[in-house]
Amino acid sequence: MRISLNWLRELIDITMSPEELAHTLTMAGFEVEDIEDRRSWANGVVLGKIIDREQHPNADKLSVCKVNIGGESPLNIVCGAPNAQADIYVAVAPIGTYLPKIDLKIKKAKLRGVPSEGMICSLAELGLAKESEGIHHFELENPQLGTAVSPLLGLDDVILDLTSTANRADALSMVGVAREVAALTGASLRLPTASDTAMTPGGKGLSLKVNESKACPAYIGTEITGVKIAPSPLWLQQRLQASGVRPINNVVDVTNY
Repeated sequence: MRISLNWLRELIDITMSPEELAHTLTMAGFEVEDIEDRRSWANGVVLGKIIDREQHPNADKLSVCKVNIGGESPLNIVCGAPNAQADIYVAVAPIGTYLPKIDLKIKKAKLRGVPSEGMICSLAELGLAKESEGIHHFELENPQLGTAVSPLLGLDDVILDLTSTANRADALSMVGVAREVAALTGASLRLPTASDTAMTPGGKGLSLKVNESKACPAYIGTEITGVKIAPSPLWLQQRLQASGVRPINNVVDVTNY
């Protein structure tokens, strides 16, 4: 079970460090095999906006982008991503930034004779995907350029990889782990509550016949209409990714959530 500390803190007040929490859980029989500190993955990577894109004069598959990261003048960055275009918000690693997931320190360079002053990052280069077809862009309205992208990508987080024993299936959920931490530390617990939903008896698309009434004295089904398959909101996708689950669509994702 992969435990996002940001998510866990919404359920319980935790003041101890990730290492202290890992030790506490391990001593209680829930071995923490790994502490994944994502805060270093995009350290120094900032939000930028591509304000101009031109074809590289000496390479068909490269483009030259002017990128505003909130400084006095835009950066000149050579980019090989096919989806680079003007007027999109992107993650920018300026000169001097170290990207640990690909073991690369950004240096000033010349690519096919054109100076490049940084890198426009994909999710793969930030450790959030195995492969990326192009650079990542954000859907934002009037953001502050030059700010850290870590909170936007869910990288301001620490993940505990926790193993529970076969008799503790309750620890295979965020609520279950939050209950355990509350019992171990005495911290206040805040469990989510579901709002009341109006239910109409009967359903046009449902029919049911119970052949063994003793074995199944009650069977209840709910028909949900008006559902549109679409991508999940970004916060939900990030929570599932932190838990090691690949986002699919809103219906599948909310079930996993």
